[in-house]
Amino acid sequence: MKKIPLLLIVALLLACTQNSHKDHFVIKGSIEGLKDGWLYLYYSDPDGKRVKDSSALEDGRFTFRGKIEEPSIAYLQLKEEKRNELNSASFFLEPAEMKATLKLNNFTNGIFDGSLTQNDLAELNKSKEPLREQMKPLNAEFDLVNNKYREAIRAKMNEAELEDLKDRADSVRAKFDPFNTEITAADLRFFKSHPTSPVTAYMLRFHVSEWPLDSLQQIYNNLGAKVQQTDDGKDLLIQIEQLRSGSPGSPAADFSTIDINGDSLKLSGFRGKYVLLDFWASWCGPCRKGNPHLKELYARLKDKGIEFIGISDDDSKPDAWRKAVEKDGLPWRHVLRGLDMAKRLNNQPNDADLSDKYGIHSLPTKILIDRAGMIIGRYSEEAGPLDQKLGEVFGMGETPGRKTGNSHN
Repeated sequence: MKKIPLLLIVALLLACTQNSHKDHFVIKGSIEGLKDGWLYLYYSDPDGKRVKDSSALEDGRFTFRGKIEEPSIAYLQLKEEKRNELNSASFFLEPAEMKATLKLNNFTNGIFDGSLTQNDLAELNKSKEPLREQMKPLNAEFDLVNNKYREAIRAKMNEAELEDLKDRADSVRAKFDPFNTEITAADLRFFKSHPTSPVTAYMLRFHVSEWPLDSLQQIYNNLGAKVQQTDDGKDLLIQIEQLRSGSPGSPAADFSTIDINGDSLKLSGFRGKYVLLDFWASWCGPCRKGNPHLKELYARLKDKGIEFIGISDDDSKPDAWRKAVEKDGLPWRHVLRGLDMAKRLNNQPNDADLSDKYGIHSLPTKILIDRAGMIIGRYSEEAGPLDQKLGEVFGMGETPGRKTGNSHN
């Protein structure tokens, strides 16, 4: 009988071990401070279906096993009556043997071993931890004001009191801007130092609305084919392409819908005129605060060959949309974006969603379309660049408004 060399046997055993984990994971862990109960794991399987698994705690220990083909975000949470932000953790799950060490009421600082992608995420989170510590008093302040606003809604307080509380919440929210800028800078540094990490593909999706299209495309190109083919990489490409379709130089996607008065509206029906699409919502503080200036522009330009169309993100609360249009006295045409949450949750396409057609990821966003149906401007809430562009288009010099702002011209 022919003998098999020992090194070959070892190599075969290693290959079998690696193949056994090629598309499977095992998570073993413990929760300090909790002996029994149930822990839940949420993740997506290789077919993209959302999986909810559970594990009974035995002396604080748990085990999960499942099938997964690529690194992706997963969640560990305690059972419903104990679940809160303190007892919920997100992490990168990948086909490997992993170990999780958690503490009751402090899942956020849990330790996950065995996932190289999770190590990248931990590195990024650590770089932002000082900023998050500085933000804690501000978070507490915002929670206090926001909870008062919600309680006031439940108590059906009068509109003036509700508006005052909402303004206070918006004022506190604005204090987050400097911190958000620093957090964005930390993410960008990570993207540059970890260009091919799955974490880069995952996190970049949250910045699509903030950076120029060419910068986003460059970071995407640097991901490499392997990460580009992950679910996060594919989703990122979709978002970039949607942004491209709603950016200057692209033809404006046509759409047909019903306006606030029940009349038909078709974008191509305004060909020969300039069109300003205003993506907003009744609950968006900056949108509502910018409406007086938008009314000034409309009053000045409406007879010069331009149409305004408000596209509201209020599909779930059309009454609030109608009330906001009436209260703010917005005289132009108004439609809903066409959001279908059932389709979105099931990852089904929705051709009626106007925000998807134009790559809208933040409100307010304004898109200027020329007479030939080409996009010539994309603007955030600040009035300056939009005013300047409209002044150039209509040969009017400066239009009334602020001097600063962001544009993707």
